Amino acid sequence: MKKIATLILSVIVFSFTAVHAQQKFDTVYMKNGDVNIGSITAIDDAGLSFTYKGETLGYSFKKAEIIKIVFSSGRVQTINAPAVTNTPAGNNTAAVDHHNKAAVLPFSYINPQQQTNTEMGYKVQDECYTVLSNKAAAFTIQDPSTTNALLGKAGVTFENARNFTMQEICNILGVEYVVRGTITANATTTSSYGSTSYDQKSKDGADKNGNYNEKTSGNVSSSASTQQNYKTSVLMEVYSDDGKKVFGQDRTSVWQTVDAYKNALQYLLKKTPIYGR
Repeated sequence: MKKIATLILSVIVFSFTAVHAQQKFDTVYMKNGDVNIGSITAIDDAGLSFTYKGETLGYSFKKAEIIKIVFSSGRVQTINAPAVTNTPAGNNTAAVDHHNKAAVLPFSYINPQQQTNTEMGYKVQDECYTVLSNKAAAFTIQDPSTTNALLGKAGVTFENARNFTMQEICNILGVEYVVRGTITANATTTSSYGSTSYDQKSKDGADKNGNYNEKTSGNVSSSASTQQNYKTSVLMEVYSDDGKKVFGQDRTSVWQTVDAYKNALQYLLKKTPIYGR
């Protein structure tokens, strides 16, 4: 009986765990940048009732504080559109002219061995900005610090960026074009290198019979190193403020070093419509 009871308990625990593992949650994006994950229990004209994932205590959010809701079903409901600094292209009632302005989004940097590297994504963003700010004479390129601050204030993060359209991103940043990209670096083979050197020393002198001679001595040293090789590919896309993709290409670097992406990055930037000719 004890074994049967233990078996039944195990089945119950497994079933409970499986149900919760498959459970999907609602996500509420706030104007202050907070992202709340849990279950929405009720919505009315003023706000909504909410329970955080893994908790039972109920909370309420005012609609005036919410940007959008992504329901567990996948349906997206916009409560308050993100702060817009301009209207889509072609609308002459634009509050701020963002014609010929462009911004570079933080890149996605994926190393399957280390997963996503957020800081590397910001580094590549800075590198793209440096190239374009020197070459895109016809465009004003937004400083990455401004771009990231505006994204943060609008609640756009690496994790939820896919919940925003490119038109919304352009409006948040106040630019006509945005550049985004993904770098994938797959570790492949390793290369070994070695070297040997001989340090020779000479000493003049005479033996006990007064005969002159030269004595030589030396040290042999060697070194070895191993380099990890990578296959690196870069995908780059450019979107306009009406949500259209105006450029999209990918390129695999011919180099195998960890910074091999730079070669492909330069190549693709030159192909974009915002790079000066």
